[in-house]
Amino acid sequence: MKDLYKSLGVSRTANPAEIKKAYRKLTRQYHPDRNPGDAEAEERFKDVSTAYEVLGNDDKRSAYDEFGEVSLTQGFDADKARAYKSRRGGFSPPGGGAVFDDLGDARATSFEDLITAMFGGGGQGATRRPVNRRGANIKGDISVSLMDALHGVSVPLRIDQAGQGRTLDVKVPQGMPDGGKLRLRGQGGPGQPSGDVILTVRVKNHDHLRREGRDLHLRLPVSAYEAYRGGPIEDVPTPWGPVTLKLPAGAQNGLKMRLRGKGVQVPGRDTGDLYVTLDVRLPGAGHEGLLEALEQAQGREQVRTGMHL
Repeated sequence: MKDLYKSLGVSRTANPAEIKKAYRKLTRQYHPDRNPGDAEAEERFKDVSTAYEVLGNDDKRSAYDEFGEVSLTQGFDADKARAYKSRRGGFSPPGGGAVFDDLGDARATSFEDLITAMFGGGGQGATRRPVNRRGANIKGDISVSLMDALHGVSVPLRIDQAGQGRTLDVKVPQGMPDGGKLRLRGQGGPGQPSGDVILTVRVKNHDHLRREGRDLHLRLPVSAYEAYRGGPIEDVPTPWGPVTLKLPAGAQNGLKMRLRGKGVQVPGRDTGDLYVTLDVRLPGAGHEGLLEALEQAQGREQVRTGMHL
């Protein structure tokens, strides 16, 4: 049996801050990204993560200190365990020898007796019937980029439970919104039936694109020349490939134009639109010829006439 305190390299009297510090140090040291292909480092990383999952939680740590490894069993009930311990003579915490005390008679405590007592059995001499308990659900978050959320993507998800690790291939469907939920049935805690894995999808912000419902919004830089001239500008990026956008002559900064059907696309649902807002960029200072041309073209124009606050 592994001692979780030894896995983190801390004493049993370590405070929460010391436990967290040890966990962070060891996960940095043994993280798979820093030790590619090192099976021993990967196993050590799992041990450290499992230990912190218990010792970093006050309730789980308290149960582990009192009952040892059996407290990590799915569905463990501390109150039933205490009642059973008082009747049977108790059992020692990890590091204290045998898990169960020998009562010295024919009623010696067994692991089966303890599990039966805690999970629905009737104790010594009772008729034992299997109790079907649904496995616990596992909840968590996964992060994807906005483009991956729009197109759909497969994300590897690592799950570590009671020292056992596995990797699931999570399929994020096309058009998944921020905060959307995914349920992987039967992939959670063991039981009859097994629990589910329930994931909340977190979509990262994009530098130029944002989503509102089924519509997308893009702020598009254009030169002052392009805006004033109008006409087609090519290679305007969209999530579905570049397009050509036709500007009206004299287009102003902040003008919003709609590209139908270029928004969020979800199979079986109406497609959203892409709204393009012009971000007109003037040349940098120092163009004397441009300054003179602007003075001739716009110097006497009253652009703030009628403006009131």
